[in-house]
Amino acid sequence: MTSPIYIGSILLERNRWAPGKRPSYRVSDWGERFVQAGFDGVELWENHLLLAPPEEQEVLLRLPCPVRIYNTYVAFDDAAAPDRQRAAEWIARLGAVGVKYNLGKDPAQRAAEMRNLRAWEAELPATCQLLCECHAGTVLEEPEAARRFFDEAGLTRHGIIVHACGEELDRLRRWLGLFGAEVAHVHVQTRGETDPLPRLHMLKEAGFRGSFTLEFTRGTAEPDENMEALFAEALEDLRFLRERW
Repeated sequence: MTSPIYIGSILLERNRWAPGKRPSYRVSDWGERFVQAGFDGVELWENHLLLAPPEEQEVLLRLPCPVRIYNTYVAFDDAAAPDRQRAAEWIARLGAVGVKYNLGKDPAQRAAEMRNLRAWEAELPATCQLLCECHAGTVLEEPEAARRFFDEAGLTRHGIIVHACGEELDRLRRWLGLFGAEVAHVHVQTRGETDPLPRLHMLKEAGFRGSFTLEFTRGTAEPDENMEALFAEALEDLRFLRERW
């Protein structure tokens, strides 16, 4: 079974969780290395584009290892409509085939977020799949709540992201059981906490046919975090996935 494996630009980012979240490096400096390593594309953290100078933005449109997924943190309240429109425009320019997004934390905003998500789907290129990261702390944290939401939303090209290596097995089983082929993408976080093999086996048994992004790896957020060391670990993760998947 062949599945695309992408590298998340956030994997190498020192300031990913800093208050300002300003990029510490240019993704374009790594494009050739990503290709040579054998990655099928990049999942681009939006700050690596939106907070980059114009010349870097132009280079990202022609990156040797193309941007396949646009990783955004746009909100889905009414006030954030311009941000969602800007994201849609960049997704079209990049030719991304997927966009990762999150909903918010307030259950009272569920109806408004659903309405705005439907409108945003209509703004996005027809070739772009919406990929919801049903993150802890959001209204879609629980698989059952997410199932009800998407049944009601009636989106035509949505998918679910799971964190297969970080989820408890029973919880991963719930996501796969409720969403099946709608589980379209996996964020891989191999930081040594869990054995990934049972999770890969579960994905295979569920018929997973989606893509992977190496999001974080061993050494992430440690005091001596180092880009070259992180990339070396990512290459080991890539090798492991190619061999085992």
